[in-house]
Amino acid sequence: MKRLDTNDIRSGRLACSLILITSILLIRYCHCYIRSYAMPLEAAEAQMLEEVNEVQMSEKTNDEAQKAVEEIVEEVEKITYDIPSSFVHPVTGKTVSYKGGKTIERTGKITYGDAGDINRMASPDQDGFMKLDNRYLIAVGSRFDTVPGQYMDLVLENGVVIPCIMGDLKADQDTDSTNTFTYHSRCCSEFIIDEDSIRTDIYERGNASLKTSLWDSPVMSVIVYDKIY
Repeated sequence: MKRLDTNDIRSGRLACSLILITSILLIRYCHCYIRSYAMPLEAAEAQMLEEVNEVQMSEKTNDEAQKAVEEIVEEVEKITYDIPSSFVHPVTGKTVSYKGGKTIERTGKITYGDAGDINRMASPDQDGFMKLDNRYLIAVGSRFDTVPGQYMDLVLENGVVIPCIMGDLKADQDTDSTNTFTYHSRCCSEFIIDEDSIRTDIYERGNASLKTSLWDSPVMSVIVYDKIY
C-alpha cells in the first residue's frame, strides 16, 4: 500500500475545500432563485384569486339587482280589457261600429274630488294635452273599475301604446250597456285637454287622434295597472 505524503494530504484538503465552497455557492444560488421567482408567482396567484372573487361578487350583485327589478315588476299587477269593434246604442238599440275615434274633454270642467286634484297637478304639453308623470290624462267608463290617478295604457291596433292616467270618469248614463263607449261620440277614451293651449285643429274637430298620425288607429285593448299616482 502506497504511503500518503504531505503533498497528497494538502491536495486532498484543497479538493475538499473547493467542493465545500462550490456546494455553499450552489445552495445560495438555489435559494436566491427560489426567492426571486417563487415569490412573484405566489403574488400573481393571490392577485388572480382576488380578481376572480371580485367578478363573482359583481355577478352576484347584478343577479340580486335583476331579481329586485323582477320582483318590483311582478308587484304591479295589471288587467287587460279587450275593446270590441262595435256596441249597442242604448237609446236606438242599433249596433254601432267603433272606428277608433278619440275625443277630448276640457280640464277646466273637472274640479271635483280626486279627479279635480289630479287635473290640478297635471300640466299641458306642447299641443295642449294634459300630462302627469309623462302620461296623458284620459276619461274612461266605469267598466275599467279605475280611480283618478290610476295608471293605464291604451294599446292601438297599429301596435302603438299610449301611456295614460285616469283623470276623470265617464257617467254611466252617457255610455253603452258595458260602460265602455260614450255612445254619442262612439269613443272609449276621452283625452283631457287645456282649453287655453290646445292645438286649434284638434279643438275645432274634437279629435285627439289628430295629435299625431300614430294615434290614428282604433284602441284594441286597455291595460289597467294596480298603481296610483
